[in-house]
Amino acid sequence: MSAAYELPTWAVLPARADAAFDRLARSAAEALRTPRALVVLVSKGGQVFPGAHGLPEPWASRRSMPLSHSISKSVATSGSPLALRDAREHTEFATGPSVQELHAVAYAGVPLWGVHGEPIGVLSVIDTAPRDWTDAELSTLHRMADETSRQLRFRVIELAEQEAHAVAVRDDSAAQSAAEAARAAFVLAEADADRARVVARLSTALLTAETLPDLLHTVDRLVRSPLGATTVLLGVAEAGCPELRVWSAVRAAAGPDPVAGLRVTDAHPLAVAMRERDLVAVATPEEADAFPGLVALPGPGPVLAVHLPLGQHHSDAALLVGWRQPRGLDAPVRAVVTDLARPVGHALDRVLLRDQRLRLADLPPGPARS
Repeated sequence: MSAAYELPTWAVLPARADAAFDRLARSAAEALRTPRALVVLVSKGGQVFPGAHGLPEPWASRRSMPLSHSISKSVATSGSPLALRDAREHTEFATGPSVQELHAVAYAGVPLWGVHGEPIGVLSVIDTAPRDWTDAELSTLHRMADETSRQLRFRVIELAEQEAHAVAVRDDSAAQSAAEAARAAFVLAEADADRARVVARLSTALLTAETLPDLLHTVDRLVRSPLGATTVLLGVAEAGCPELRVWSAVRAAAGPDPVAGLRVTDAHPLAVAMRERDLVAVATPEEADAFPGLVALPGPGPVLAVHLPLGQHHSDAALLVGWRQPRGLDAPVRAVVTDLARPVGHALDRVLLRDQRLRLADLPPGPARS
């Protein structure tokens, strides 16, 4: 005979003790004077016991058993109560683990009903000896099963409400995270756009630079406005020469001559950036002690020095940008100065090649000089 009800895919409560259902199981055991009583939830995956009294270990701690141990499965699938004087007399149960291992002999079980009118479990009482169940005892068990069903339905709805709230909280958290990520991405995009605009303006302005003063003046003008920088230094070392000549944007108007000289091997940020071909940051006055002989720096503010790539001229170079007041050297500022290196390097390449060409043009005719 086919089952009247299909077992649910999973139990409506997890496999752990529930104080309210433990009390109901204990009350059923006391009312019917049995050593064991169970609030059983049966599913295709097995049976769990949110309520239990007299259940031996390890099952009392596990609160679950496989369906092979379940007499209650027939109650849940049929939706009908079951009362057995001695389960050992029934071929369906006699050789099962419930009888052989757990010594379940007398059994009485009543279905527990869910919110949609389907059986979701069983309230059962079990004795370890044969027993004739009286009508009064079975009536008591039915009454207690009704109360257990009511509490189960309440608990299922309560859990569903909690899960719905948890889903809403997770969705809200995901929405907030997505919004925050979008805001962060927008800020980064705006920063990237601002940086690109600064570099584009500088690149365009440098196209007309023909001399070192022109180049320094252009760079100085454009880094003052968006970056608030107050100092621009340019260091150039000819190939094979140990000297690094330094020009200052502040002094550029006075003429094309360098304002200072360093050695390529010095610890000055310009020399370090040129040698290491990387960005060098001096964020605090204390850090400046590691770079003796800083040239023409106006105050305790930080400096950034970056290597300048030259394509055609046989020289090496670096650019230094500094601030008069203390400020943080955050990632966007470092990125802007790093991005400036390419257009400034290209412009310097052209200026140095132009100077070389003009010097050659001024030489008198004759054999080439070394």
